[in-house]
Amino acid sequence: YNKKEVKKFMTYEIRRLITLLNEHTKYYQIGKPLISDQDWDKLYFRLKELEKETGIIYPDSPTQSITYTTQFNLTKVEHNHPMLSLDKTQDWNDFIHYFSDKDVVGMLKLDGLTCSLNYYNGQLIRAETRGDGEVGEDVTFNAKVISNVPIEIPYKEELILDGEIICTYSDFEEFKEDYANPRNFAAGSIRLLKSEESAKRKLKFVVWNVVKGPCNSVIDNFTFVNKQGFTVVPWTSSFDWDAKEFLENEAKELGYPIDGLVGRFNDIKYGESLGVTGHHSKAAFAFKYEDEKAKSRLLDIEWSMGRTGVLTPVAIFEPVELEGTTVERASLHNISIMRELLGYHPFKGMTVEIIKAHMITPQLVDGYPKLSEDITPEEKNIVSALKIDNDNSFLCISETCPICGEPLSILESDSGVLTLNCVNEICEGKLINRLDHFAGKKGLDIKGLSKATLEKLVEWEWVTKPVDLFTLHEHKEEWMNKPGFGKKSVENILAAIEKSKTTTLESFISAAGIPLIGLNVAKELVKYISSYEEFREKAENKFDFSQYPTFADSKTQCIWKFDFTPIDEVYPYIDIKINEEEKLDKTLEGKKIVITGSLKHFKNRDELKSEIEKRGGKVISSVSKNTDILINNNPSGTSSKNKTALSLNIPIISEDEFMETYM
Repeated sequence: YNKKEVKKFMTYEIRRLITLLNEHTKYYQIGKPLISDQDWDKLYFRLKELEKETGIIYPDSPTQSITYTTQFNLTKVEHNHPMLSLDKTQDWNDFIHYFSDKDVVGMLKLDGLTCSLNYYNGQLIRAETRGDGEVGEDVTFNAKVISNVPIEIPYKEELILDGEIICTYSDFEEFKEDYANPRNFAAGSIRLLKSEESAKRKLKFVVWNVVKGPCNSVIDNFTFVNKQGFTVVPWTSSFDWDAKEFLENEAKELGYPIDGLVGRFNDIKYGESLGVTGHHSKAAFAFKYEDEKAKSRLLDIEWSMGRTGVLTPVAIFEPVELEGTTVERASLHNISIMRELLGYHPFKGMTVEIIKAHMITPQLVDGYPKLSEDITPEEKNIVSALKIDNDNSFLCISETCPICGEPLSILESDSGVLTLNCVNEICEGKLINRLDHFAGKKGLDIKGLSKATLEKLVEWEWVTKPVDLFTLHEHKEEWMNKPGFGKKSVENILAAIEKSKTTTLESFISAAGIPLIGLNVAKELVKYISSYEEFREKAENKFDFSQYPTFADSKTQCIWKFDFTPIDEVYPYIDIKINEEEKLDKTLEGKKIVITGSLKHFKNRDELKSEIEKRGGKVISSVSKNTDILINNNPSGTSSKNKTALSLNIPIISEDEFMETYM
């Protein structure tokens, strides 16, 4: 090809990439992405490369401007400042080089929904999503019910904050069946038209930029807004590899979803002097993670049953190596997400792309070619061209339960999510999974009673419901002579069952297996009820549990619909012990405590947090004027939390000092 033909082709490719990226960005902004972040970045960096090579830059390019528009039935509002994106790189050296020897603030790049809060005369007057960068959506009514968003602050001048609405991984647990990831969940939840429902979604707002504030540096502004009661993104006052590791550990311990790191020039005036493009400010630059990706061939889709009868599709593919481990299966979550990723008619042999999201969780992010709802002759030819046996190639949604053989039903949730369900109440698969939950760590925690053992007990018809576990001693002699078992193992299991009879109220309620009422929710519930009898009475009388903080109406409905008969049969065997915290002196009553750094006496922060809560204290994530104590085994260190605590005269104590003084 001559130069003219090559440039013509490159121009065509630039236009194709712009159209493709802008279309996918629209879906991303409403929380329904059609491709993964990694694929979007790949297209984006390819576009940047072509623009640099040809010098051709169109005004609607995503490298120059944000072209997506607002959605939903929310009021559109014009921003009082451009809500720009970030320029980014996946090369660490490029990232560090960008800041040269200037004073830079490093911080996490949060993976949520960008939002701006506007305060005037100490009052929150407006909250708005980014939208197209110039016009967004007014979500003030929902922002006001986010637990860490102050409605009123001491500062009376105008204050404008940009930040991220996120959901932590731990809070996302109870919603993960309906949403692919915390980012999509946060984006959908802030747009709910009922604020009381949004309030129950456990969202957080984390500040990462003070657009208008009283200080001339990023660090001073962060310290200032922290004193005003805001949660500030974890940050460092320098940027090197150690700082990178520190920030990533902070994200892991806080459960924050992230997709990279951000550097911002500390001197605000200097950052402003660098100017902006239609797409991004030059005052900040992002390092974007690139998850390792592999392609494979789809072999099958298995359906895994949960204790409530919902069957989760699991993609089985040819083994691939990712981040040093072999991966050959990944959850597809539900029918809706499966169709988004694989089309309406997935088939054996189709190509799938897999990543380890944030280098941890295997995740299928795409499949192709995708076949539409109604298979056309051309699409059938695609499958034929791959030399696959057409009679056995298409992986249809199962019509019968793989465990009990009864017909399955596709149900649609209030949010439009489709799930496959076994409605047979005596399905053996449901029984085994319910028993596994009942006896598991989030239930009565019966040591040694594995799922494989439960399957045998059900097969022998010794266990048909939870209460039968407490009469297994009647089968002791016969059990010890069963293949794979012996005297010691059987005696250990029976001893563990006996020990499990003494438990806490929250563990017993969690063991029941009520949908959406796991151990964490049960811990919240027992703050308002004192006995199982009280809980049952409220459930029978259709008590509105949603009047309790963090209790959504959906949880109340689950309690009302639940069949308590099996758990009522167990209750006479159970001794509910008084929670240990009631016996302890409330040495930390009303105190707000921040934990940072590594621990040496406690296994993890959750264990230390539990000890603090037993004594009446509350653990919070960031240091502010409302903090009473900072626990850090390196009290003389130069971390941001230490600096903030020192500036506010907040005591910094070690684990040893904490244990000596308060335990």
